[in-house]
Amino acid sequence: RMRQALALWQRAGDATGQARVLANLGIVGLQQGRYRQAAASLRRALVLYRESGDGFGEGRALNNLGLIQLRQGRYLRAAECFGQALALHRQVGDTANETACLANVGVVHLREGDYEQAAGRLGEALELSRRIGMPLNEAYSLTNLGLVDLRLGRHQRAISRLRQALALCRQLGERSSEAEARNGLGAALLAAGRPGDARSQHATALSLATQMGEIYEQARAHDGLAATYHATGDAGNARRHQQHAAALYTRLGAPEADQVRARLNRADHDRRR
Repeated sequence: RMRQALALWQRAGDATGQARVLANLGIVGLQQGRYRQAAASLRRALVLYRESGDGFGEGRALNNLGLIQLRQGRYLRAAECFGQALALHRQVGDTANETACLANVGVVHLREGDYEQAAGRLGEALELSRRIGMPLNEAYSLTNLGLVDLRLGRHQRAISRLRQALALCRQLGERSSEAEARNGLGAALLAAGRPGDARSQHATALSLATQMGEIYEQARAHDGLAATYHATGDAGNARRHQQHAAALYTRLGAPEADQVRARLNRADHDRRR
């Protein structure tokens, strides 16, 4: 349907209509893990938004391009996209998307291991989201602040924040965001020594992500399930889920693929000893 809509806008010569459809195609491609196609659609949208002087659309397209770079481990490029998007959001007064972009900048710092900067940006995003009444962005900020706490060994604080994020996602009916929060919560529960509870969260996340066609969260769920089975000594199920995670991460071109394959290789080496 979106392809049909794009053709109609092209025949009508409406650049803004084309840009919006292309941007939506990019978002769908991002969710489904078709990053190359998603990036191509978003770049075409970006050109059209710039030609028409639509700063709102341009900022959103840049933010989504940044998410693709982030998912593929290209953190410098992601930071550049988010930086440009943040400047545009502030210039045109798009406060709602400013909160999401601030959080994304925080996630880049989180991925790079700069937890102080990550917490600062995510905290800004959380405060602004609450001030303007953006509960979905609030949930996203809480989810990633929970991951910062997890990396710093603050397991109970991580669990608390991730449960808050999960509650918001469920209230809003946002299943993709719920899967993301559940995967984070599963990791925090496992770190706190609760593999059974962690497994339940990852299993639900896998079901939700599969329903939504969200490949990245499916991969995270399989990886999390593998960790819970490893923790309880079930090498067979751990290996099965690691293989699924490795295949999905590889399909996405995500940096996590190498990490999961390394764990598989170590497990194979230990089994042969």
